[in-house]
Amino acid sequence: MKSITLGAVLFAGLALSACTAKAVFPPEVVKDVDPNFDFAHWRMLPNQAEAKKIQLGGRIVNAETKGDTVTIVVAQLPIVEHPAYGPKDTGKRSGEFAISYQGTINSAFLQPGNRLIVIGTTHAPMVVNVDDLPRSLPTVSAACVHFWKTGGRDIADFPSYGGGYETLEEETMCATKP
Repeated sequence: MKSITLGAVLFAGLALSACTAKAVFPPEVVKDVDPNFDFAHWRMLPNQAEAKKIQLGGRIVNAETKGDTVTIVVAQLPIVEHPAYGPKDTGKRSGEFAISYQGTINSAFLQPGNRLIVIGTTHAPMVVNVDDLPRSLPTVSAACVHFWKTGGRDIADFPSYGGGYETLEEETMCATKP
């Protein structure tokens, strides 16, 4: 009788974990994130608001490393939970933003097209090069960034388990100085 009960509990636990979004950040990093952050308003008036702790998702446009600072230009995408957790390309452009990250990041994760979610603090715009043109973009000073090495595909395009399937590499990195 105990083996049936233990098996049922184990099965129920696995079933529930499959239905919930995967936690990619430590709980202390997610604490105090503004759940009502308005990206469109911030993009239009990046100097008008006080600094806020936010979470944004997107697709990497380009990235540049200088010393111990990585600057990532990101096309903002909504974060979804289904069919797979992470940023999803809906076909609608909502604008770009920059991420300033203090630390090192493996260059394989910084390739254009890869997806990411950042948690950090809003800051004044910074001038970055996009397609060889200088642009002023609203900036997030990153506390942590989670990367998916998608190569431009949606996260849902990668089957998560099974022999012969292409695996999706992902990693969370937290800044040395947020």
